Amino acid sequence: MKPWQIRFEERLRSDAAPAVLSRDLLARMARSARGGTGAPVSSLTHWIKAACRSGKLQPVLRGLYLNRWRSRPGLAADAAPWLRTDAVVSLNTALADAGVLNNPTRIVTAVVPLDAGAPPPKLGRQLTRAGAFQFHGLPRRILEAGAVEDRLEPAGRFEHARATPEKALVDWLYLGASPRSTRTLPPRGDMDLGLLNKTRLKKLALAAGVADVLDGWMTGSG
Repeated sequence: MKPWQIRFEERLRSDAAPAVLSRDLLARMARSARGGTGAPVSSLTHWIKAACRSGKLQPVLRGLYLNRWRSRPGLAADAAPWLRTDAVVSLNTALADAGVLNNPTRIVTAVVPLDAGAPPPKLGRQLTRAGAFQFHGLPRRILEAGAVEDRLEPAGRFEHARATPEKALVDWLYLGASPRSTRTLPPRGDMDLGLLNKTRLKKLALAAGVADVLDGWMTGSG
């Protein structure tokens, strides 16, 4: 292995290294490891292929990889914002990982903002080599409803934007009650509601305009 490759891989092993790596980002990091001289395209391609074979890079899509060198390897969910701008991991994934949803899915579920007058993002399922993703659209005012500390997990806990379990449930309730969504209301029997912060949940539901939906769902009348 060449000296620059050793330096390159040492930087990728650092916990400060990105969880998700594009080919352009890898090229910039290789250039830095080579003292400012860009790596030949063929050399970088050969290195990437070898890293994928060894499992140190996990392909997501062409030119996009999870960094598996680190002691805290990149996760499929970390790639969600790379696949859709401003995507927030929410719904089933956030609830299952928090232990609230007892019937987890391997599909990464995320919500993306819908902005009036802007081209709509591509929604629905996307298959990648790292797993399947399901993207749902929310009006930005709903996606960003509530105080940041109530709706998003603290910075550093995850390496992607992730809804708190309370916000994930509110997102699900909004979609389940919306006539423009095919998603149904969440199954109460599969939820461990004792793990939720009820005060936060009520504040977020009020901010998103689904307080009545939450009340009906909690009492079984919704």
